[in-house]
Amino acid sequence: MKTRDRILLTACDLFNTLGEHNVAASDIAAEMDISPGNLYYHFKGKDSIHLSLFATLQREMIAVLGPAIQTPGLFGEQKEGSAVERSWLFLSVVLELMLGYRYFYENPGSLMLRFPEIDRGFRRLVHLKLSACEVVAAELVAGEAPTDRQEADFNSLANTMSLTLSYWLPYSRILYPREDRTLTIHRGVLQILSTCAPYMEAEQHGFIEECRQLYSAMLASGEYGGV
Repeated sequence: MKTRDRILLTACDLFNTLGEHNVAASDIAAEMDISPGNLYYHFKGKDSIHLSLFATLQREMIAVLGPAIQTPGLFGEQKEGSAVERSWLFLSVVLELMLGYRYFYENPGSLMLRFPEIDRGFRRLVHLKLSACEVVAAELVAGEAPTDRQEADFNSLANTMSLTLSYWLPYSRILYPREDRTLTIHRGVLQILSTCAPYMEAEQHGFIEECRQLYSAMLASGEYGGV
C-alpha cells in the first residue's frame, strides 16, 4: 500500500476511535512510525486529510445510492429476495459504509462549518439518502400505485427513515459505546424499517415478523449482504 493511502487509512481509524479534534497530524505520523515531514510531503496537515477522506466517502456513497434510485432501481426486475430482504441488505451496505467514516457522522456540523466542500457534499449525500428512503418506503408500504394520501405519508415516512439513517451512528454510540459492529448495523436497519410498520395496516404483523426474522438471521451469520 502506498504511503499516501496508509496515511488516510490510519487517520480515519484514529479519527473514528479518538475523535478528530483529539488527533493531530503528528499523532498520525507517530502511529505510522514515519516522520512528520514525510506526512506533510503527502498532505499539508489535517485539513487536506479531511478533504481527501470526505472525497472518498462521497464517491463511495454515490456509487451505492445512485443505482438504487435510478431506473431500474433497487426493486427493478430480476432481483432476488423479497422487498424487505432487499431493503435490509441495501441499508446494511449504506450503514457499513457510514461506519467506516464514522467521525463525519458523529459531528457533521463542526466539519461542515470549517470546510465549504464538506458542507456542500454532505448536503448532497443527505438528499441522496432521502431519495433512497423514498424508494424503499414506496415499495414496502404501497407497491406500484400509491394514492395521493399515501404520497403525503411517504414524505413524512421517508424523512423519518432518512433522519434515523443519518443519525443512527452517534445515537447508537451513546447508548452502546462498546457494541459490536454487526449489531450496530443491523439494529440500525431494524429501527429504520420499523418506521414503515404503522403505514402497512393489515400487512403490519407479517412485516414486523419478517424484519425480526431477518434481524436474527443477519446477526447469526454476521453478514451484511450486497446490492
